[in-house]
Amino acid sequence: MHDSPADRILAAWVELESALRRALPACAVAPPTQPSELLSALRMNRVLGPHEEERIMALRQARNRVAHQAEEPSREEADAYLQEVAALMAAVYGDAGKSC
Repeated sequence: MHDSPADRILAAWVELESALRRALPACAVAPPTQPSELLSALRMNRVLGPHEEERIMALRQARNRVAHQAEEPSREEADAYLQEVAALMAAVYGDAGKSC
């Protein structure tokens, strides 16, 4: 169970990254290990556009800030983060299934 805002943000990032990995076409040469490599592969396979990539990078920065700071984010910040993750996942899955 993810009760704290920080836990919710961290779990949402894991969910988004998993969804992005699933959206990568199966014919990608090698599965990327780093988030930046994953975003690059998704961009090269035209799963993501520059706008989506920017939004994902902003979420990654927010996730890293939450993971490494002592201060708990607000519930409102966590709610906004989860809404942005849901919107991006809908956008990615709207384009998922593209072949190579």
